[in-house]
Amino acid sequence: MRKNQILSAIAVTLACAVLSCRKNAVPPAQQRVNQPVINSVQSGGSITVGIGSPLQKIDLIGAGCYFYSGHLVNGITNFTDASNWLWHDLNVNVFKIVLRADGVEDVNDNTDPNNTDFSKFNFTGNSNLVDQITALKKAQLTNPAIKVWAIVLSPPKYLKTNNSVNNGGTLNASVTNAYSEFGEFLYAHIKNLKDNGITVNYLSLMNEPDYPSSGIAYESAEFTTAQAQSVYTSTAGWLKTKLQSLSISVPVFASPDCIDVTHTGSYVSGLNASGNVSLFTTHQYFNSSAANFSSASSSAGAKGLYMTEWHAGFGMGTTPDELTAALDLVNKFHDAFRGGAKGWLYFEWGNPETNFGGLLYTPWGAPAVRKKNYYVFQQYTANLLNENYIPTTLTGITNFGADNVSAFTTSNKADINVVNWNTDPQNRVRLYFGGNISTIRIYRTSATENNALIWSQDNVNQNYYDVDYAGKSFTTVRVTW
Repeated sequence: MRKNQILSAIAVTLACAVLSCRKNAVPPAQQRVNQPVINSVQSGGSITVGIGSPLQKIDLIGAGCYFYSGHLVNGITNFTDASNWLWHDLNVNVFKIVLRADGVEDVNDNTDPNNTDFSKFNFTGNSNLVDQITALKKAQLTNPAIKVWAIVLSPPKYLKTNNSVNNGGTLNASVTNAYSEFGEFLYAHIKNLKDNGITVNYLSLMNEPDYPSSGIAYESAEFTTAQAQSVYTSTAGWLKTKLQSLSISVPVFASPDCIDVTHTGSYVSGLNASGNVSLFTTHQYFNSSAANFSSASSSAGAKGLYMTEWHAGFGMGTTPDELTAALDLVNKFHDAFRGGAKGWLYFEWGNPETNFGGLLYTPWGAPAVRKKNYYVFQQYTANLLNENYIPTTLTGITNFGADNVSAFTTSNKADINVVNWNTDPQNRVRLYFGGNISTIRIYRTSATENNALIWSQDNVNQNYYDVDYAGKSFTTVRVTW
C-alpha cells in the first residue's frame, strides 16, 4: 500500500535530448514515420540480445482497486472511454481487489466458524467493496481474460490485538477458533463475490506485514514470519477445506505482499512449510534493484516471484515531473524482470491524486486522463504476456547501463526496452540478434511523444540493426524473424 508517511525525496538530475533511429544503407522498402535527426553524433556501442537463452515467462500483468474505485466508476465523466483504455488497449490479465474488513464483520457472526450467519455480514455498507465489483465486472466484460486477485489488508477488528482494522496490530490468536474465524471471514467474502458472478483466482492473506503500521490510519496488520506461517497453515487450510466442501473454486494462495523486496525471502521457509503457498510476492517501494529481486526470486524457487504493487512517481512528492516519473516506472520494470519476476501489477487503475498513483488520472466530476505513465506502461507491456525474459549484453555504451535495458521473446518475435536517462543521446547502437530479422518497429516515449511509432521497416534480412537512443527517453525495439 502506498505510504504517504514514508515518502522520501529522490533527487534526479536529468535533461532532455532528441532521438533518431536509423539503419545503415537504408533500402527503398524502409518507411520512415518521423524525420530523423540528420546531424546525430555516432556514439556507437552494441547490445547483444540473447534470443536463444529464454528465462522466466511473464504470465500476470495488471493493476488494482484499493482506495479510488469510486472515482473510477462514479466520479469520472468518461467511464466507457476509461474502461477501454485500461482493459482493451492495455495488455493485462489480472485485476486486484481488496477484501475489506471495516464494517463487514465487526462483531463475530457466531461462535461456530463452520456455521456462517450471512445476515451478520455487511458487504454493501462499504462503498469501496461495491464499486470494486462494478469496476471488475466492467473489466471482465471488456476483457474476459482478466483474472481476479484478492488481498486482505486486515482481519476483522474482533480478531485484532488492537481491536481495530486500522493502525497495525495482528491476529489475536487468543480468540477462540481465531484462525478458523479468520478463514470464515474470507469464505464469506469469496461467497459474496461468487454470488455476484465473480471467481477469485488468486488470494493473498496479508498486505505489507513487514511494515510497522501502528501509525497507519487505514486497514493494516503486522505478521512475523512465524505468525504468517500459522495463518497460512491453519486459516488457509480451513478455507481450502470449506470451499472444496461447497464446490467453490479454491484460489491460488499467494504469499504475504511484503513492502520491501529484501524481506520476502525471510517468509519463504515457513510459508513453504504451511503447504498452502503457490507463489511469492513483493511490493517495490523499498530496496528495488535487479540484485535484490534476483535474491528474492532465488528464494521463491520454482513457485516464482511476482511484483504486486508500485506506482510511478512514488517518493517524488505530490506533483512529480511527468516524464521523470514515467521513465522511473520503466526502470522498476527493469529491476523486477531482470531479477526474475514473473509478473507486475500497478497500484491502481485510476487515482485522482497528482502523483501518478493510477494508470489513469481520475478527478471527480471530470474526464479521466492518460498521462505518460499510462503510455509507458502500454509501450512496455504491449507484447509482454507469455513472453520470456532474455539477457542482454552491453558493450561500449556510455550513456546508459545494463540496468536500463530489458528484453523479452516468444515464438518469432522479440522486444528490447531501453531507458536513456542521460542528457546526451547514445546513437548508432548496434543491436545483434543472433540471426536474421524480418521486420522492425521502433516506439518511443519522450517529452513530446507517447508510445509513438517512429520507425518501421520490412524485409530487413540482417542479423543486426543500428538504433539511436535520445537523452531522457524510453525506446522499445520490436523485431520479428
